[in-house]
Amino acid sequence: MSFLIFQHLQRVRSVFLHVGLVTLCVSYILIGAQVFLLIERPVEQRAKEMAAMRFHQMKEDFISNLSANPKDFDRLIDEYTREMFRIFEQEPYAGNTFELMEKTNFSIPQENQWTFASAVLFTSTTVIPVGYGFIAPSTSLGRAFVIIYGMIGIPLALVTMADAGKFLSKFVLDFFEESLVIPTIMFVSFLVVYPLLGGIIFNFFTGMSILDAIYFSLTSIFTIGFGDIMPDVGVLSLVAFNIIGVILVTISVEWVAAEAINHVHYMGRQVGRARLLAEKMIHIAQSLSVNKGIGAGMTQLHALAKFGMFAKFETPTANHQGQPTTVQFIHEQPKIAFEPDLDDEDFQYMDHGVSTDIRASALHLNLYDF
Repeated sequence: MSFLIFQHLQRVRSVFLHVGLVTLCVSYILIGAQVFLLIERPVEQRAKEMAAMRFHQMKEDFISNLSANPKDFDRLIDEYTREMFRIFEQEPYAGNTFELMEKTNFSIPQENQWTFASAVLFTSTTVIPVGYGFIAPSTSLGRAFVIIYGMIGIPLALVTMADAGKFLSKFVLDFFEESLVIPTIMFVSFLVVYPLLGGIIFNFFTGMSILDAIYFSLTSIFTIGFGDIMPDVGVLSLVAFNIIGVILVTISVEWVAAEAINHVHYMGRQVGRARLLAEKMIHIAQSLSVNKGIGAGMTQLHALAKFGMFAKFETPTANHQGQPTTVQFIHEQPKIAFEPDLDDEDFQYMDHGVSTDIRASALHLNLYDF
């Protein structure tokens, strides 16, 4: 009874740790979004007001100068254009403010780049990290906070996604009874289908071309995030799409790497055993050649190798007169190539023996000098 209670408590503790880690990561993203909002939004609003006032002033100056000097129209247009581009380059919110002013008959726009939704997208793509770059801090305080925030948040997010991937991997491994081949094929197939499916969804809901939609999906889930294309979708949907995609990439790489590394380790073990067998066969030849009247050439050694015999000598050096040389032959069952080793939690790559049963039989030969 006490054992069942202990086992139940262990399960509850495991679930609590998984849920607690996810809750901590989500809270970190939301709190970070609120902090960035408090830092950047007041600066954005002041910059928008100043940019709007400057555009109004430039507009009035242009009209006034054009009325006074109608013949200088080309020169005034060039000066006005150069001044506009200079403002766009020097002031981070000027371009966005000018676009919004065009839609509102050149009144001060009320829309903000820094909203809670955009801040959540910024913090989530910072810690994953994708980093689209369509919105970023413009203040020194905000950029300094990004450094600290990323140094803490990126490891936290990666650990959380790795934990989720490990949990899913264990579930799949138990379902397929510790077989690696089927889950590996399944996850790699999902990894190929997922960006294509995401591209189709983005194409249907946002009107993006299918090529651009797949391009955006692929650069997002592989954390490339150029930021040159941004679909008009909800922040929550985009964040969920990125998180699922990154977890899928992590699991697929882990499974494929585990399968490949396990094969390499197993091959290495077999090569080592083959070398050991060759050395023992040489010792057999040397020991048999010492005993007069008994010759064992390569034909006999090949015959021993075909029967899978391992030789173990108790007295490998030249024996004295009348002293027997004991040769022990151990027969092993041939091992299956590429046999993986698994435990309940992770893939193990320790260089220990395979799980096949070894049935050994010993044959002692007494060889006497004549």
